[in-house]
Amino acid sequence: MTTPRIQKLSDGLEIYRSGKIPINLNKARLMTESMRQTEGQPTILRSAQAFRHVVENAHIFIRDGELIVGNPATQPWGGELTPLWGLWPEDEIASLEEEGYRFTAEDKALLREINEFWKGRTLTSRMADLYDDDVLWPYAQLGIVLPAFRSKEEGWGAGGLLGGGYGIHHEISNCIHTADYEAVFRRGLKAMIAEARAELKQTRLFSAAAVRKSDFLRAGIIALEATIGFANRFSALAAEMAASESDPVRRQELLEISEICARVPAEPARTLREAMQAFWFMFLVMCPSTTLGMGRMDQIFYPWYKADREAGRITDDQVVELFALLRLRSMEIAKDGGRAHRSKWAGGAKWHNCTIGGQTSEGLDATNELSFLILDAALACPTPHHTITMRVHEKTPKALIRKALEVARTGIGMPSFIGDPSMVDYLLTKGIAMPEARDYNISGSLNVSLAGASRLTASPMFLLPRVLKIAMDGGVSVNGEPFGPVTRPLEDHATFEEFLASFKVHLDFYLKCQAEFNNVTVRSVGERFPRPIDSFLMKDAVAVGADIFERRMPYDNSNHVNPIGISNTAESLVAIRNLVFGDKRVGGAELRQLLKDNWAGERGEQVRRWCEEQPKFGNDDDRVDLVMADLFRFIAETVQVLPNVTGGTVNPSALTIGTSPWPGGVITGATPDGRRAEDPLCEEALTPTRGREQHGPWEVIASALKIDQLPYHIAELDLRFSRGALGSDEALDRLEDMLRTYFRAGGKHIQFNVYDVAELTAAMADPEAHKDLIVRLGGTSAYFVHLNEFYQSEILRRSQFTEMPPRPVQA
Repeated sequence: MTTPRIQKLSDGLEIYRSGKIPINLNKARLMTESMRQTEGQPTILRSAQAFRHVVENAHIFIRDGELIVGNPATQPWGGELTPLWGLWPEDEIASLEEEGYRFTAEDKALLREINEFWKGRTLTSRMADLYDDDVLWPYAQLGIVLPAFRSKEEGWGAGGLLGGGYGIHHEISNCIHTADYEAVFRRGLKAMIAEARAELKQTRLFSAAAVRKSDFLRAGIIALEATIGFANRFSALAAEMAASESDPVRRQELLEISEICARVPAEPARTLREAMQAFWFMFLVMCPSTTLGMGRMDQIFYPWYKADREAGRITDDQVVELFALLRLRSMEIAKDGGRAHRSKWAGGAKWHNCTIGGQTSEGLDATNELSFLILDAALACPTPHHTITMRVHEKTPKALIRKALEVARTGIGMPSFIGDPSMVDYLLTKGIAMPEARDYNISGSLNVSLAGASRLTASPMFLLPRVLKIAMDGGVSVNGEPFGPVTRPLEDHATFEEFLASFKVHLDFYLKCQAEFNNVTVRSVGERFPRPIDSFLMKDAVAVGADIFERRMPYDNSNHVNPIGISNTAESLVAIRNLVFGDKRVGGAELRQLLKDNWAGERGEQVRRWCEEQPKFGNDDDRVDLVMADLFRFIAETVQVLPNVTGGTVNPSALTIGTSPWPGGVITGATPDGRRAEDPLCEEALTPTRGREQHGPWEVIASALKIDQLPYHIAELDLRFSRGALGSDEALDRLEDMLRTYFRAGGKHIQFNVYDVAELTAAMADPEAHKDLIVRLGGTSAYFVHLNEFYQSEILRRSQFTEMPPRPVQA
């Protein structure tokens, strides 16, 4: 049900698909102006004042047809370039221009001036300050954490970031959380400000903690008042536009917009329209973030929907249109960066995640009308963003699962599905009480969150196969100096068990390096970019009186160690066990050299084929599945006892972001599983590497279920089907059976990628005719034509199932 309004406001998708969004420095200029004027003040107050300066002066507009207002950037479908992550040197600006991004001469001159101010003030510079020369700086250069650091000045890669939104903070994923939006709908910001003023009045400065609390409360008051002022600007603009509008229908819409923005988010919401507008304003001021959770949207909006429907104020068709418009607003929030990051985030990846379904805090099924209407909105506006994740438990109605599977088989890559049994049990192990555990949502790509009670700050990609290759060599040097454990090279081990023990020595060391590396990120983000608004939308914010990075959360998940390429590593270990130590078809030294040479020559190709012929994960084969399970166990046991700088311990994760397997594969080089250096690593944590699943989807989940997923906050699994495989009702019944079977047995996540190879081939030849074709990449979706030719070709090579078989007798 695509409406004329949705069609009209979708015009900017052409800009989005091109990947060449207009670049603006409006926000960077305003932010830097304020920061120059507040030197010497507490950082959190400087952030609040800079935010106020931006929202008071940033260019705003309302496009014809909009009902939910709030432009994320100075231009429609544009992005604001800022240097908070890192500076923008001349070669990075040139690389943007080479790819079609547009800069004026004035913009480039302004950017050079802004760069000068932010030297030594970026997130990267603070992180580099904390990297010691003995451990963390050498570790950062190894390429185990993706991407490898080139220099202390450039960090993960030169170039800042390009985002959308009004928050004064670093623009990527250093605060993956879900705010307590419902508190805004129910109370309004004025009530929060009044509470903060009362707390400030009784806060006496007899300790350092009290001084910090005073600064925090004053910053929150400034930021929340500025947010109200921001909404009032849109109210005034809508009223001004209504006065000169000739179309009576649009004039009335503008008057309604003016009235709504004059009320929310300052006051409690009275209608669904008011709640959704308040939501979008709060979302904008907490962005730029590509990973901000949208919460359990069918739950948080339901009271206002129900009241509106009972009063006859709204129809379901109007509700679907509103949620479709929210999808378009999410699409407008840009994200890009320097060259190193563009390779990792191809396709404009972002992860604004809406959760539906699941249970109530009492354990009842939470399905309601909005659960279905949000899915209808995805059909009416089938864009890659925002993404949708559906929680599934034993009592989830068949009708909701059928609706969700019907949406998934359209090929838009959503919803993905989360198993409540394993996820709730996971939260219980973290000390969360059952009612709160049942109320979890998914934020970012696929991160378990509690609204207002958690925040993830550091979870970069950790290249596990890179560690294996270091262990095969017996150690590694950085800039000519030995670094890390020194063990014997592969050929000097008498048994596979001896080598596996050596590998685990290296893995233990590097997992601990990663946890410490992440703690530096958490600490650096908190020091450089405190977040008054995000902090005030956490539970008990005023009473606690501390920034979101300074306080321990009820579910403290700020530090995740996240290995990728786990199945490549397990399969490599099996190949080493069988070929080097078993039938001794290849020597350890020879194998190491063949990997360095990327399997060159006739002998290299022969050994590579032997490696490929070894057992592969995803075929219900214990010979490799149990090795994979042992790796998961070892990683979890090592990581979950390490201290987290915000309190508690580090969490293990099994999540792969978008296109990161490809740069990860390049850095790692050839691996003993038979992978060539130019090939990607496995796409998702539990997804078989392309072409290695030789049976069907039931065998894939049988392999995945041999892994204890409980300690992991997520364990990602992607299953790929041709369109014909899911074309019948019978196929969807079988798919539902598999979904429920997997979750009952402890599985955490499944998503479905549905496309035909012929479609992808045709899209490469004629992009314009297939501009709406979508593929799923990790925890996000992307327009296929938005990807470059390299990524398109790689996706074409992925294997897929051409039928959905019934459950095997033994399953």
